[in-house]
Amino acid sequence: MPQGGIFCVEGQWHRDLRDRSSVRSTLELLERHRGIRFIHKDVAAPDELTYFLDRWTLKQYADYTVGFFAMHGEPSRLCLTDWHSVELDEIADQLAGKCGGKRLYFGSCSVMQGSEAKLHAFLRATGAALMCGFSRQVDWVESAAFETVLLDVLASGQRHNATELRIGSRQWAPLAAYLGFRIVYANGRVWRPGVAKVRVPRQVMHSPS
Repeated sequence: MPQGGIFCVEGQWHRDLRDRSSVRSTLELLERHRGIRFIHKDVAAPDELTYFLDRWTLKQYADYTVGFFAMHGEPSRLCLTDWHSVELDEIADQLAGKCGGKRLYFGSCSVMQGSEAKLHAFLRATGAALMCGFSRQVDWVESAAFETVLLDVLASGQRHNATELRIGSRQWAPLAAYLGFRIVYANGRVWRPGVAKVRVPRQVMHSPS
């Protein structure tokens, strides 16, 4: 499969207008070193989110196959600012039937903690191939390191299980499990990283010489 681009909508995380931290730096890193194209838009109100999602589903952006929602979150809810939030159900209604084959990543705390029935209903409504994200509160720096790898493989155009192979590797599975990462597929399957227990060798006792 050809490599896809990333379409990102980022909420206004910070109360202090001087704070310049953003996921855009992660996207720029992927563009420079992996050649992954991206579109990045800031959203602070539901109307802005609606506008940019409507634009994303136009035919001219069909090759931006990864949708990245970068914002605070709660179970089944995205928080654009301290004052504005939207339910996953509302996004599903807006994107109904418009996300055929797309891969959606919610870089948001606890959004994937919602019931599996609700997440599967979201996929059925939108037509997306999968949705993934975190089921617990996450640290911004930790998640930023993780999503650089995740976005790289999601946008690669490889088969869906390539994400499992990469994120489930010995290198990344411990962090993925710690962040409560999971993938929900349109076919009903749910994947979580398994972390093998490290076997600690018994200490060898030496008799004094």
